[in-house]
Amino acid sequence: MSLDYLARIEKAHFPLVVRQSHDVDSVRLLKAAEFITASVPRGTLNLAYSSEGEAVVFGLTELGERVLRQSHLPPEAPLRRGRHPLDDD
Repeated sequence: MSLDYLARIEKAHFPLVVRQSHDVDSVRLLKAAEFITASVPRGTLNLAYSSEGEAVVFGLTELGERVLRQSHLPPEAPLRRGRHPLDDD
């Protein structure tokens, strides 16, 4: 999933050169969602049926960072039945 890839590159040193085709596809999706700034040149190297490609990731956008923070939020505490002991009558 592309969000997993976003989490993997969060702490990378930018610019990050990506050469695996599945990583290039993730870069395309994240760039289209405006989660990262990147360059994915058009050409024979980045064809869909190729096993290799090339893209350069320049960094995460504010939106991408916010999405990562929201995806790492701890789960909410379970609801408790009854009244809180300090409630006034």
